[in-house]
Amino acid sequence: GEVREFKASMTALDLTQVIQGPMHTGGNTLDLDFVSGQCLRDLDTKNIVITDHSLLRLDFLTALPNRREAEPTIWYRPGQLMEPERFQTELGPIPEALTHSSVGALVEAWDRAAAGALDRVVP
Repeated sequence: GEVREFKASMTALDLTQVIQGPMHTGGNTLDLDFVSGQCLRDLDTKNIVITDHSLLRLDFLTALPNRREAEPTIWYRPGQLMEPERFQTELGPIPEALTHSSVGALVEAWDRAAAGALDRVVP
């Protein structure tokens, strides 16, 4: 049914489900975390005393955003409606000052950069 179709879609996109069981002691919550197999390292789950949920720690192996990957990019919209090279150019390099910043600071910087790049590429 729908579950099989969903799993087939994830497999077609070369994604693997990280969590194979409940992350909640009640057993009724299954987190659907999917990653590309080559980008995940050091998956660790720990029970937390103050809650009935578990802590999930992942280490992602990622390239810098402006670096081209060897694998082809999968587009979900027709290619003629996108300008990926221009978007990458508009994003620009990661400022050196952010390389050792907190996750929150990196997310905020990415949100600002992506929003600005999208405004310029797709006004």
